[in-house]
Amino acid sequence: MTASLGWGEESRKTPRSEPLPADPTGQRLCEIFGHYPWNFIRADLPDDATTKAAWTTVNTYPLRPRVLWNQWQDANQLIGVRFTHDTRYALLDLDAGGDYCTAEGVAQIRAALETIGITRTLLIRSSWSGGLHLYLPFAELVNTFNLAVTLKECLQTQGFRLQAGQLEIFPNVKAYGVQTFIEYMGHRLPLQPGSGSCLLDDALNPIGSSLARFFWLWDGAAGHQDMDTLLHAMKIGRDNHRKRPKRRSHPVESWRHDLDLEITEGWTDYGQTNHLLKTIACYGHVFEGIQGQALTDYTLRIALNCPGYEQYCRHQHDIERKVTAWTRAVEGYYWPLGTTSSRDTSHPQNTLVPFNQQQAEDAQHRICIAYTELEQAGELPEQITARARAIAQAAKVSQQTLYKHLSLWHPAHQEGVIAQLASLLAPEEASSGAMPESSEPFEIKELHPSERYMKGEALCAGDLGSDTNSSPPERGVRGDEPVFPQEAEPAAYDPALHEQIQNQIRSLGWSVEVIRQFIADRFEGKRWPELTEDERFLLLYHLRVIDR
Repeated sequence: MTASLGWGEESRKTPRSEPLPADPTGQRLCEIFGHYPWNFIRADLPDDATTKAAWTTVNTYPLRPRVLWNQWQDANQLIGVRFTHDTRYALLDLDAGGDYCTAEGVAQIRAALETIGITRTLLIRSSWSGGLHLYLPFAELVNTFNLAVTLKECLQTQGFRLQAGQLEIFPNVKAYGVQTFIEYMGHRLPLQPGSGSCLLDDALNPIGSSLARFFWLWDGAAGHQDMDTLLHAMKIGRDNHRKRPKRRSHPVESWRHDLDLEITEGWTDYGQTNHLLKTIACYGHVFEGIQGQALTDYTLRIALNCPGYEQYCRHQHDIERKVTAWTRAVEGYYWPLGTTSSRDTSHPQNTLVPFNQQQAEDAQHRICIAYTELEQAGELPEQITARARAIAQAAKVSQQTLYKHLSLWHPAHQEGVIAQLASLLAPEEASSGAMPESSEPFEIKELHPSERYMKGEALCAGDLGSDTNSSPPERGVRGDEPVFPQEAEPAAYDPALHEQIQNQIRSLGWSVEVIRQFIADRFEGKRWPELTEDERFLLLYHLRVIDR
């Protein structure tokens, strides 16, 4: 996210207190359309009204409010602006000659927008060419990217063709650039003198070009939007945008796209810092191959420029320390795409698990499941013989195998740290419905998970995209069923991560009180059941640091 725009990191931010024009109408124009002054677009007004304007991007200086008002009044030029991470409006561009540039087409689009709470719009002719701009004003700021994906999904699922020359949405569903920040598309300002832009009634008849009247109609429309319905639709639209058609997308590319979306949206509320720092570090390490101090610098730079950081991140005072912890944790858990997992040289390097060992681990796993299910159902016998028979039958193991692993089920062997750990973790495990974990510690305690639980297999660089039938889908496609709105499915539980935390705690030999205090000290007084999966990931890193 290093913006090569000449203005560096500052180019992502809007000036906070720029002097406004003296004219009240000019002030209103700047308040609505001057929210993001960087990389504005301009063009000389064509002599021939039927000729398209030659738009260019100005990235050498920002469009200050008074300059914006002055250039809007200049009848010899056209001015346009871009969106930033939040907005008070959107607009739909209906090109002249397209299927929707008619009174009937506008009515159909308005009816579609009402399904997501947008009940009032402003219609203007955009220029002498006869194209239309349909403005969607709001009484409050909304997330730009969420609005973009929601508008796209709403119109697509109702049969509208979204393409240049027909119907385009501003803000657009833009890509996320890692090395270079990608802007939203720019659009021209309304009702500029000499541009041919004017207000229209429902029958597409001109009703004047007064900017003051435009803002009077704007306020009336903004005050009548159903914001509760719109905000709910935006949440669903964002969640659905993350869903990918599984049969068409490569799993690694799908994972990369999901990380990309998370970073693009940035902070949208409090309590998201750990999740986003992990996501950024993971993207940089796995897909960019960045390591060490360079990964820390990369993660910090991206985080500081993410949308919502200044508003919602409560760790700005110690952000560098948190970034350092997360990048080290990520490097221990993931590895760059196209390489194999790195292993500690102090441990054996052979990653091939002997068949007998694999069978033994599988049997232990089934014993744990059987023990927990019988205990939760109240069907675990107190007598040892009856208990052994019941567990062996449920786990489908022999009595001989069962007695090799007494610590997993025999009450006389469930003591000390194992019993304490079970009392700490078992209640949360039962409520989450997650699969119970083995009580036997690993002989080799590695931070890397087994390959079957890895977030993406190690692939050769040439493997990606080798299947011609599994090309990555277009951005914004959430699935094959054209249904909106539709709730997205919840995230899956990660058993490999939980198992490693259990093993690490056992190796330290701590009491329950020590474990609880350790968690509370590092996660703002939280208890184990209150930790998110990202916080448990970071907990594993802290435990390994103590163990070393």
